[in-house]
Amino acid sequence: MHSPCPSTNFLSSRYYDGRGITDLFDSPDRAHAWMQTLNEEISFPRSPFTPTEDQLAQLRQLRDTLGSVYRDTLDGDPAQAAAHLRTVLDRTRITPGIVVGDDRLHVRWTTDSHDPFEESVAEIAVSAITAVTGHAATLLCKCEAPRCVLYFTRLNARQHWCSDVCGNRARVARAARTRRKSHPAEGSQPKSEAHNPGGRPSGL
Repeated sequence: MHSPCPSTNFLSSRYYDGRGITDLFDSPDRAHAWMQTLNEEISFPRSPFTPTEDQLAQLRQLRDTLGSVYRDTLDGDPAQAAAHLRTVLDRTRITPGIVVGDDRLHVRWTTDSHDPFEESVAEIAVSAITAVTGHAATLLCKCEAPRCVLYFTRLNARQHWCSDVCGNRARVARAARTRRKSHPAEGSQPKSEAHNPGGRPSGL
């Protein structure tokens, strides 16, 4: 399940898949497929596009910078978070507009270029401001599952993971630690038996 926050979803383009880190910005086609899925689920980005190699590099840089903004916010370093966020806003020219909804007004941020890439970057930048300021910042959390690199908006006080998958992985890891503490000798074997002639690390 994706977050309704574009900047948080943007950071999810790099994630731990259970074996290692997967980067969906490693090719233009994968980036487009990711955007298309998000568009179908939360209407972001508004116009999915296939980025050029240069745009891919810019997206990866933007992701790294916003990752620092989120991390600094959670580490209680607002000055550093602001410095990183300003580097994003300095390259983004965004203009607020008012959209009339069914029962209320909505703000929609646009760029003068009307380019899908620039519009997406602008929306990501604006949503990052929202995510790390005011009440929303108190709900921002880093997933506590082993090796997960994602963030999420906490919906209740008992939520500690970005997804059920991460919750299950965390519970399995906790159970394994408990077993090791209760039975520290379990699984040990003489050095002669522990030799792994295939060269692959034991336990994998």
